[in-house]
Amino acid sequence: MNNSPHDALLSWFLGPQAENADLFERLITEALRDHVFWRRNYHPEDGITIRELDKRSAGYEEAVATLTQELMGLLAELKRDVPFFSGRYLGHMAYQQTIASQVGYFAAMLYNPNNVSPEAAPVTTRLEQEVAQQMAEMVGYRRDEAWGHLTSGGTVANFEALWIARNVLYLPVAVVGAAQSLGLDLEVRLPDGSKTDIGQLDLSQLLNIANRDVLDLWERSWQVAPREDMARALAQHSLATAGYQDYGRRLAAEYGDALPDSVVLVAATAHYSWKKIVRALGIGSNQLIYVPVDGNYRMDPEALWDRLKALHARRTPVLACISVCGTTEESAVDRLDRVLEVRARAGQELGMTFHLHSDACYGGYAASVIRGPDGVRRTGQEIRDALGEDWPSDEWVRSMVALADADSISIDPHKLGYIPYPAGAILLKDRRARELVAVDPPYLAPAGQAEGTEQDYLGRFIFEGSKPGAAAAAVWLSHKVLPLDESGYGYLICRTVVGARRLYRALARYDFAPFRIILLPEPDINIVCYLLHHPLLESLEAVNALNEGVYQVMSVSAKADPEYIITRTRFQTPMYDRAVDPLLEQLGVATPAEWTAAGKEGLVVLRSTVMDPFLADPPPGPDHISGFLDALADAGAVSLARLIGSSPV
Repeated sequence: MNNSPHDALLSWFLGPQAENADLFERLITEALRDHVFWRRNYHPEDGITIRELDKRSAGYEEAVATLTQELMGLLAELKRDVPFFSGRYLGHMAYQQTIASQVGYFAAMLYNPNNVSPEAAPVTTRLEQEVAQQMAEMVGYRRDEAWGHLTSGGTVANFEALWIARNVLYLPVAVVGAAQSLGLDLEVRLPDGSKTDIGQLDLSQLLNIANRDVLDLWERSWQVAPREDMARALAQHSLATAGYQDYGRRLAAEYGDALPDSVVLVAATAHYSWKKIVRALGIGSNQLIYVPVDGNYRMDPEALWDRLKALHARRTPVLACISVCGTTEESAVDRLDRVLEVRARAGQELGMTFHLHSDACYGGYAASVIRGPDGVRRTGQEIRDALGEDWPSDEWVRSMVALADADSISIDPHKLGYIPYPAGAILLKDRRARELVAVDPPYLAPAGQAEGTEQDYLGRFIFEGSKPGAAAAAVWLSHKVLPLDESGYGYLICRTVVGARRLYRALARYDFAPFRIILLPEPDINIVCYLLHHPLLESLEAVNALNEGVYQVMSVSAKADPEYIITRTRFQTPMYDRAVDPLLEQLGVATPAEWTAAGKEGLVVLRSTVMDPFLADPPPGPDHISGFLDALADAGAVSLARLIGSSPV
C-alpha cells in the first residue's frame, strides 16, 4: 500500500508538460532493449539476415530516408490532435494514459500477441485472465464463479452481454425439446422458489426462470444423458441453430400461443450503442423500451415496476434490463440496489424475472473507491472523512456494492482505467453462461487437449476473433502499479470527483451576468453539465442556438484552437421526459409539453468531463478552473453576438 497516494499520483502519468519524460523514456527504452535481447538470443546460430553491408546499399538508404521523412510528416500531423493531457481539456471521457499502461502496451506490442488463443499469445492470454479476475473481485464477484475478458470497447462488451442473455432466456425452451426427444424428466426452480418438472411449464413460464436456475438446469442436462446425444438434441431445439424466423414458427406450432416478442429494458440515459446492439442481434429497435429517469438522471425504480406490470399484463417476456453505472452524459449512477429489489418483487408477485446487466463502461472503475487495500468495503462515512467532501452518499455506496448481484457487467479500462484504446471488458457473475455461446474452431484447440473436451481459450467464448494481447498487458501492468482499491484507482478517481465538485461550485458562484448559468444536479462521479441563458432569449430554439454556439467556440472543431475545450449533448424526448422539467422551469422558455412537441430540437446541454486528477488541487498550480470560467463567459458573449447578428432572438 502507498503511504502517500498523492505522492505516487505524481508518478502515474507523463504529465501535462511531460514532466516525467525521463522516467517514460527510460522505461520505453528498457522495454525495447529487452525485446532486442530476446531476438538476438533466440537461436543465435541462425545467423544474420540483414547485414551491415546491406544497410549501405542505395535501396536500403532510400527506404530509410522515405521512412524518416514520412514519420516527420506524421508527427507534424499528430500535433493537430486533441490535447487530452492538458488541464484545459474538459471535453469527452479521455485523458492521458498511465505510464504503466503505455509502457505495458508498447512492450507487448513488440511481440504482437493475438489473445484469441494461448497458441498465439501464451503470456498475454494469461494476463488477460488475471485482469478479468481482478476486475471481478473489484465489483464483488466471486473469483471461483465469475469469468470475463477484454474487448475492443464497451459496445462489443454490451453486445456479448445481451448475446449471452438471449441464449440464457431461451435455453429452457431448448431443454424441454431435448428432454422430450430423449425421454427425460428434468426439474427446475421458478422465480417464487417452487420447483416443478420443466415439461409442465407453459411458454411464458419457461421464459421467466432466473439465470442461476437456468444454468443449473443446463448443468443437470449433461448429467442425465450421453454428452453427444444431449448436444445434438439441444442444438436441434435452440434459437442459435434455428434463427429467429424459424424459431418463432416452431414456438407458435408447439405451444399454440405465440407470445409477444421479448423486450430489452434500458435506462433512458443508456448509451446509444444499445440501439445498434438490438438491431445487430435481430431483436429489433422496436423492442428496446426506455425506462424513465428521475431528476438525478438515474433509472426510476418505480417507473421500472410500472413497466414490468404492463409487460406482465401483455405476457411479454423481458430479455434483459440494462442499468447504468456512470452515464456518458452526466456520469449518473443508477440505484442498482433498488433495481434489484424491483426484480425480486417481480419474481415474487408476477412470476417474472430477467437478466440484469450493469452498463458500467464509464463508472465501473469507481467501484475501487469503496475497496480498502485488504479488500474490505469502506463505508460512505469513511470515504467522506478521507476526502473532506460530502461525497459519496450512502446510497451511492449501496449502488456500487450492488454490482456484485448483477448478472453481467461491462467496464471500459480505456475510460476511467486510463488505458490506451482499445480496452473494454465484459464480466459474467456465473462463468457457466459463457458455454451457451461457445464455438469450437479445431485449429485453435490448445496442443495436447483432446478434441471435444472443454477448452479454456478465449476464442471459444467471445464474439471477436483477433484481439491485441498488448491491451491485456497494458491493463495488467497498470493494475499492478495502481491497485483496484483506495490506494490506487480509488484514489485517482476520488481526485477527479473532488475536481469536478470544485468546478461545479465555481460555476455556481461565478458572475456570468448578463448571462445566467443553469446547472444540472451535482454529478455522481465527475461529469459536470450546465447551460447558459440570457434575458434576450425567449424560445427554446434560441437557448439551444446560444449553447450550440458556445460549444462551437470551445470545441476542437473550431477554426482557431480554443483556450479551453468542452463538449455538449442534446437531451431528447422521450428519453428525458420528466427529467428535464426542472431545467425547463429555470429557463422559462418552454413548458414540458412544448419541449416534448419540439421533438428532435431537444435541449442542448454543455458538458465538462473532469478526468484530470490535478484539477482537484487549488493554486499555486495552474488555476484552470478560473481560466475556464472566464473562457466560458467569453464564449457566451461571442455566441450571443453571432446569434443576434444572424437572426432575431
